[in-house]
Amino acid sequence: MYLYLFIRIRLWIMMKALVWTAVRKMDIMDVEKPRPGPGWALLKVSHVGICGSDVSGFLGKNELRKPPLLMGHEFTGIVEDVGPGVPRDIIGRLFTVNPVIGCGHCRYCKMGLKNLCVERKIIGIDYPGAYAEYALAPYDNLYPVSDPVRGALTEPLATSLRAVRLSGASLGDSVLVLGAGSVGTFAIKILSAGGIRDLTVVEINKNRLEWARKFGATRLIEKSGDEALKEIRESYPEGVDVVIDAVGSEDTRKLAIGAVRRSGKVIFVGLHDNEVRIPGNAIVRNEIEIKGSFSYTDEDFRRAVNLLEQGLLDPREGWIDIRPLERGQESFEELTGTFTKFVKIMLTPSE
Repeated sequence: MYLYLFIRIRLWIMMKALVWTAVRKMDIMDVEKPRPGPGWALLKVSHVGICGSDVSGFLGKNELRKPPLLMGHEFTGIVEDVGPGVPRDIIGRLFTVNPVIGCGHCRYCKMGLKNLCVERKIIGIDYPGAYAEYALAPYDNLYPVSDPVRGALTEPLATSLRAVRLSGASLGDSVLVLGAGSVGTFAIKILSAGGIRDLTVVEINKNRLEWARKFGATRLIEKSGDEALKEIRESYPEGVDVVIDAVGSEDTRKLAIGAVRRSGKVIFVGLHDNEVRIPGNAIVRNEIEIKGSFSYTDEDFRRAVNLLEQGLLDPREGWIDIRPLERGQESFEELTGTFTKFVKIMLTPSE
């Protein structure tokens, strides 16, 4: 009897989680199940995507992430409990979560730029993330969705949406996308849907390169560094109009600057290498415009939800693989290489 009660109590207060404990090491652990405070909700996690920034953290290359850490910020879940001040009628409903939390009163929050808030916090970095059975989120950051898999794509799609919007790419422009992970591939999808017909992608994973083609890329380059630059310059002697770097390594940032035309625009959205060397004189002499793109605004996130609900991306096409949380270590290792067959790997605690 006492053993039975002990097990019941343990199940009530503990949960399974995939915790990043050291560089290149993810461990399944029992951690305390969180409880929602005022204005917050507790969600039973349905699906959570592995983000490239989490992979960078896994490799010890993301300065914002320090182990031990419960990562995971691209997720959907069903509300199981709510804290004070949150309507109880959301219990039992499916939501996706905007993981960026602003202070609400700084100049950036008041401008609608919560992603630039001076006190910005992020679920999966500053708060425990969703590589677990349960996760907490502010009520104001919940967005109702109809499908748990498609809904978990909202965060990376919103990231791509903002990068494309900041690029200013318009009809008739030549656009180069570096990297065909989810952010790069989704950017290609958005650009193609917006009428851009001259879309080049550079990617060394041939599987992802093929998915990029299916998403709208018109020219594929399975090379890197100087070899990729040489091929780009052969097709575009003056350079391309716009470059979106969805990788963020020193090599891709140099490639972006070398590939863009004079007075062209480069968007840095990938977060991989922090300190890099780039050709500063070329930037000045060619009047190249470089702009960072970090996460998204609430409006970007709302639009991403709408686009997914309207069917912009179809998870049934085979570019997503869904795995149990226990395969987290294997999945992160796979994503550090160049052999994965998938654009996106999602984990689920329920399998």
